[in-house]
Amino acid sequence: MLYRAIFTVLICLLCFSTTARTAELVYPNPDIAPAEVIAIQLNGLQYNDSPETDAGIRQTWAFAHPRNRAMTGPLPRFASMLKGPGYDMMLNHASHHIVPANSGDGWRQFDVFMEAGNGKVMQFAWIVEKVTEGRFKDCWMTVAVSAPRLAGQGS
Repeated sequence: MLYRAIFTVLICLLCFSTTARTAELVYPNPDIAPAEVIAIQLNGLQYNDSPETDAGIRQTWAFAHPRNRAMTGPLPRFASMLKGPGYDMMLNHASHHIVPANSGDGWRQFDVFMEAGNGKVMQFAWIVEKVTEGRFKDCWMTVAVSAPRLAGQGS
């Protein structure tokens, strides 16, 4: 009897945690600051396959600026780009650090230092822009990410 009760509780917890994990995708809204947008995307990419395969890529795509989506989309094409040479080190990377770099009216640039799984530290210029019209009006979204440059060795 006790085992059955414990089993029932464990099943309920498992179902609840699965529901909570699939609901973790964050969507753009005007309350999310520019650096937070990048942090959301980088955290997704760092744990790309959690809670399911390519969840991090989908999270990153959710914050892709409409102009960026037009150039890199649809989502399957965007996923292929991230899995290809040059950007594949973003997936399941060891750590990252976001540093404000430049800003202007309606845009912000950050330097992102990312330690890849191989220990190399890569630098990216990550630019977000405030959307001025449509569904994502007043939301900060990623408009461009530079090709990676070697910045040094990690830990």
